Amino acid sequence: MKKYLVDVYLPSLGKHYDVYLPISKTIGEATGLLAKIAESITNGGYKCTEHTLLLNADNGSPFNRDISVYDAGIRNSSMLILI
Repeated sequence: MKKYLVDVYLPSLGKHYDVYLPISKTIGEATGLLAKIAESITNGGYKCTEHTLLLNADNGSPFNRDISVYDAGIRNSSMLILI
């Protein structure tokens, strides 16, 4: 499975994390995966909800949850925001 190394920013904690993201997952699946990773590496400091969003850090717009990571234009070194 091919993965991209992306920078995920958690504004609620003011921290950035480098995470490998599978390119074949949908944005909805990737958001859930990133939220679980964020909860784990922050020892519960980050809490995900059903309203968790993945945003493009370049323009602040949310990604469409139904398209793949690849189709969303996410690549190696992409900067994302998880809120």
